[in-house]
Amino acid sequence: MNFFCNINIAPKFFFTNIFIIILFIISYEARAEIMERTLNNGLQVILKKDVRAPVVTSHIWYKIGSSDEVSGKTGLSHALEHMMFKGTKKNPGGKFSEIISKLGGKENAFTSKDYTAYYQTLPSQYLEEAIKLESDRMSNLVITKKDFLKEIEVIKEERRLRTDDQSEGVAYEQLYASAYNNSSYHDPIIGWMEDLNEMTDKDIDDWYKSWYAPNNATVVIVGDIDFDNTFKLVEKYYGSKKRLNIKERVERQEPSQFGVKNVSIIIDEKPSYLIMGYKVPSLNTKNIEQWECYALSVLSGVLSSGQNSRLQKILVRKKKLASYADSGYSMFSRKDPLFLIDVNPIVGKQINIIESALDVIIDNLKNNLVTKKELDRIKAQVLASEVYQQDSIDYQARILGMSKTSMGNIDIIKNYTSNIDSVTAEHVRKVARKYLQPNLKTVVRVNDNLVK
Repeated sequence: MNFFCNINIAPKFFFTNIFIIILFIISYEARAEIMERTLNNGLQVILKKDVRAPVVTSHIWYKIGSSDEVSGKTGLSHALEHMMFKGTKKNPGGKFSEIISKLGGKENAFTSKDYTAYYQTLPSQYLEEAIKLESDRMSNLVITKKDFLKEIEVIKEERRLRTDDQSEGVAYEQLYASAYNNSSYHDPIIGWMEDLNEMTDKDIDDWYKSWYAPNNATVVIVGDIDFDNTFKLVEKYYGSKKRLNIKERVERQEPSQFGVKNVSIIIDEKPSYLIMGYKVPSLNTKNIEQWECYALSVLSGVLSSGQNSRLQKILVRKKKLASYADSGYSMFSRKDPLFLIDVNPIVGKQINIIESALDVIIDNLKNNLVTKKELDRIKAQVLASEVYQQDSIDYQARILGMSKTSMGNIDIIKNYTSNIDSVTAEHVRKVARKYLQPNLKTVVRVNDNLVK
């Protein structure tokens, strides 16, 4: 089970033949069939046919994540994800996982700031069994104090291994905690250790009963399916589930920032590390031009998509300041996200030197247009990445679930590639000038004076 889900739309590999890419896209779109319906109890259902193999993936996405938690009660969404595997009266203990495994399938779950999702991938003839099992734990989960006390120790250890004992983990957590004063993106998905120490089985049960309901969920099924028969199965097992009175989410507005936020961290016997984030919009942000989000995605590609990207060419190969440098941006966030840049310095290279080099790179993006060759390469990589990832039914289900849960619709998928292709060099420069600014920037340095 993962406490962080990174569905990365950014390019990660090369593909230069635009013509071939277009052919792939056309052929894929021609065979893509999607059906959307909503049950009377509010459950949203998305079915997508992909008959290339006799396999199916079945997801359920709940619109509840760490950003819905309150101070002092962090980590509830992720802890509940763990407890969902503890069983129901019909399927106690590890029976759920045992059944899926015997059917030749696999199952898992993930929690993000915006949602929690559970999935099974298995031979298509066993889809009904997966739907039946998942529907059972939507409303019949058994949470015992004994199970909770065992699992919370597992979660604490997970936190120690993934966050507390890692330079990157500590820095990432502190970045969000420092960048956001009021937004609920302030808190870590896994929760603060102090909150985990105080968490009870009743807290988990209350969270479960407050949010896990058909009118706060989306079922996504992709694979070798028949639309009508599959919808009937969903209706059969979920149709009798009762709606809940889902409490209204109160959006906490983030106050204006008036300069760079700087955080320095010392972690003994750990390598140095640099991460910075700029507050930027998502497609859910009000009063912005949506092209800005697509331009930010391309800007991220200019910085870090492959060996010819600027961070790789300048920081890693030319100046030999870093062993790794990357950027990231998600336009699908429910709230305003961060545009991230992170660097693993080479031992002996001080962070202030790296920051100076980054300033030069960013200033260049603000003052000069990216070249047509560079822009075409980035677009080709973005499109190629999308085409290749669509070969995975799990990826298709994740994109559908994320879009519906975070955006409220799946229209973004239909227009994604065309919107990326419409980004111009001037668009990239405009968003760099608008958002890569000191009053939107937070920097976290780990062992910034470390020289060995």
